[in-house]
Amino acid sequence: MESIHKLENMMGEWLKPLPHLPVEWRNWISKNVWWITLVGVVISVFGILGLFSALSFFTATTNHYGPLYTAATQTHGGLWKLSIYISLALLVATVVVEAMAISPLKVMSKKGWDLLFLAYLLSVVSGVIGAVLNVDIFSLITTAIGAAIGAYFLFEIRSHFKKA
Repeated sequence: MESIHKLENMMGEWLKPLPHLPVEWRNWISKNVWWITLVGVVISVFGILGLFSALSFFTATTNHYGPLYTAATQTHGGLWKLSIYISLALLVATVVVEAMAISPLKVMSKKGWDLLFLAYLLSVVSGVIGAVLNVDIFSLITTAIGAAIGAYFLFEIRSHFKKA
């Protein structure tokens, strides 16, 4: 966890010179981030269930239609399936960490913010791995943009969360 705190402090320094949101906005986001996270977790759980369903259907279909499966796997050297499984595992881990963050966020505890930061890092790692395994520069660019925006908002509210 120490290396994560070092990364947190380093990113905080990078983001310090950027313009800040108005104080009222930061206060509102800080007080309401717990239920925003809760809504995200609920939506993500439905998404995960849908992905599991689609993946199992796809696996059953490709096992039945072998030549199509072979053609599909040769498109990106067969790494696309590995990418799907890694992305799904990281999505599940991210949702679990976000769910763990809800209660501490509700009481404005730094532990809640730390868990949100960990979920943010898992999300970024998932995006990068998926983009690299699929050799998709557009996904890498959108992951970088999303990571920058996410970090900005996350660090805008960091000072509102205090250690117990």
